[in-house]
Amino acid sequence: MYLKEVRLPALMLLLLVLPYGGKSQGGLEGFTRDERGRPVSLVNIRLEPDGHTAVSDGSGRFGFGKLYAGTYRLEASCVGYETVSLSVRIGTTGHTPLHIVLKEAEAQLDAVEVTAARENPDQVLTSLQAVQVVHSIGREQIEAMGSRRLDEVLREQTGMAIVSDVGSGNRSVGLQLQGFSSEYITILLNGQPVGGRHGGNLDLSRISAHDIERIEIIKGASCSFYGSEALGGTVNIITRQNIRVPSLSGALRWGSYQTTDAAASGETPFASGNGYAHLGISYYRTGGFNVNPYLKEGKTAPPYRNWEANGRSRWQLTPAGYLNVSARYADRYSVMERNYGAMPTADRLAESDFNGMVSWDQYYSRGHRLLARYYATAYSSGQEVRLLTNDRLLQSNNFTEQLHKSEVQHSFAPFRDRVRISSGLGAEWQVTQAEVSGTGGQMLNYFAFSQSNWEVRPGLSAVAGLRYDGNSRFGGRLNPSVGMQYQARPWLRLHASLGTGFKSPTYRQMYQRFTNLSQGYTVLGANNVQEALAEMEAAGDLQQVWAIAGQVKALEPETARSFNLQLSVQPATSLSVTLNTFYNDIRNLITSQPIGLKRNGAQVFSWFNIASLYSRGIEAGGSWTAGRGFTVSAGYQLLDMKDRGVINAIRTGNGDYAWVRGENGLRAAARSDYFGLTNRSRHSGNVQVRYDLKKWEANASLRGQFRGKYGFLDLDNNGYIDRYDIFVRAHLLLNLTLQKAVWQKKLTVQLSADNLLNYTDYLMPNQPGRMIMAGVRFRFQKNQNQ
Repeated sequence: MYLKEVRLPALMLLLLVLPYGGKSQGGLEGFTRDERGRPVSLVNIRLEPDGHTAVSDGSGRFGFGKLYAGTYRLEASCVGYETVSLSVRIGTTGHTPLHIVLKEAEAQLDAVEVTAARENPDQVLTSLQAVQVVHSIGREQIEAMGSRRLDEVLREQTGMAIVSDVGSGNRSVGLQLQGFSSEYITILLNGQPVGGRHGGNLDLSRISAHDIERIEIIKGASCSFYGSEALGGTVNIITRQNIRVPSLSGALRWGSYQTTDAAASGETPFASGNGYAHLGISYYRTGGFNVNPYLKEGKTAPPYRNWEANGRSRWQLTPAGYLNVSARYADRYSVMERNYGAMPTADRLAESDFNGMVSWDQYYSRGHRLLARYYATAYSSGQEVRLLTNDRLLQSNNFTEQLHKSEVQHSFAPFRDRVRISSGLGAEWQVTQAEVSGTGGQMLNYFAFSQSNWEVRPGLSAVAGLRYDGNSRFGGRLNPSVGMQYQARPWLRLHASLGTGFKSPTYRQMYQRFTNLSQGYTVLGANNVQEALAEMEAAGDLQQVWAIAGQVKALEPETARSFNLQLSVQPATSLSVTLNTFYNDIRNLITSQPIGLKRNGAQVFSWFNIASLYSRGIEAGGSWTAGRGFTVSAGYQLLDMKDRGVINAIRTGNGDYAWVRGENGLRAAARSDYFGLTNRSRHSGNVQVRYDLKKWEANASLRGQFRGKYGFLDLDNNGYIDRYDIFVRAHLLLNLTLQKAVWQKKLTVQLSADNLLNYTDYLMPNQPGRMIMAGVRFRFQKNQNQ
């Protein structure tokens, strides 16, 4: 029903705007060069008002096929160069190749937002060729927010929620997109997966924001682009690239909760400008904090220190061939001490994380491009839980994870850039080892994909992709995706996409046997749960096994279909508005539920497939340049994510979900009792007011994030969140950042206050109270005329 409601207005809109256009009669080709006459690759060329795009190849060549006769505005942009804008006339006869000369930008940082995630040295597919709409966060925006870690950047974006993993000692903070939890969001570094997840949750606070060039966010399944396991979406972190002048930059900030944030980086071109290199290092330390009034001693978020180093280089070794090398290493050490009045413990965790990639990027004539690469990641952690009273070891767990991936990608444009076909194939070998029974193993994944981008006519483009993902345990599956973008008017754009995803169960979900000694609960893998329960019963550990335990069975792979429809309206140059509606149909979603009670009062958990559920909603956003330096932007999400099995049980009055424990005891459940899945807010939003005072080279940014109430705990154990369960209250967080540039913009002084209202809740263990930070950023750049 929801899809039908979306489909009708979309079709009516298409019928309204399709007559817009005329007869195509001409073409255009050209070359991009720098001031020394050298070819510049990966330059984004855009024609307005039709929205045609092209990217220059290794020889600097670009071209457009059949175009309407007339006058166009051409824009050429590339990171590190000033944007070139000019008018070109397309006629019906032959045309002379156009030569565009790019001038190196004086302020390289300011050029990042112009290109807005269009060129991509890490993939043959650019973000403009994705099936879904890609949202980009540039470096200037990250710095204006005063963000220190990746989670701080993402928590302020529309439709994105940060949640903590209570089971990992509140150390891990993950991301939620369109209702999908962290294990369904793929986190990439320069197009490659970041490893090291705790309980499926990848801790975003491990990643420093200092050397991020931009962040690309894709919501919904994107199978042909980055892999089918990203059922909920993809976040691609792109580090510094396309460096044209030597520079040195850094930042030092300190403030509340004994927090220190320090970073430094250097970058330079080499080989007469045919290569560049970047190296950065950062250090982060916090004393932790406590927001739980019931905790006698200790922290709800632990003290930790974090080192991170990363490097990236691209070198043009032949006229059309590039060698790319990148690497990142990080380590973190934290200690969580807790005392609730009995059995005080110290939970110590040491983590290390490495990512490395080497690739060869070759451009050929007629728009052919070949990219071959090898990628490796290694994550390890060592954890010990000891009694504070006598230092006795209660529990230890050493975990390692390695992934080796090889891949080849190819793209070409057979019809003068009106059609671009991108394909690839590869395999990855994943090895995990752990002390916890059932969490280690080896798995081979292999894949092949092909995607076609077609400029149907000026202003109308279509994309279709097909990806095959195979798994050494569960076999393979084909996942198609389609999308279209239509520039109905210069001020109106429509984007629609449909993608599918496929995710195999993990070894942990199938075979794990884990007991948390400090909290007492036990988690059992679904594929051997009956055997494990029998052993616990024989040992006298069980008090009660609930009827739902009989429903546990071998897990099935998860699948999803994702539909997104977005309208972008720009009625004036100072005002832009977007409206996006989404629908995700999910089958066999894997979730954990309690299945029994131990003699110590703690629960026993296992994993289930939810046969059928959905997430649907609306996202709205807008930006208004009010004049006199003021910019206002805001976003809102309405989310509805529910289990169809619960809805049907309530409707028919049959099954385990058909009752609730109300004020007067058990009663039949009504549809209005069912709130939805845990950790999902029905309403959320954000707003930002920014004021730029160019005369003083200063700016101020006031930002607010609202999150409506969401379910935390199923208190009556009826298998879902109803109105009588425990909720996290609706709340508003306000952040303020002030910046002032001095010393000819080489130095920036910054003061930030996060959570101005000092809002805390013990059910939000990773949200600190008011946090004041002060510091400086600097950047020294060689004069390009020297």
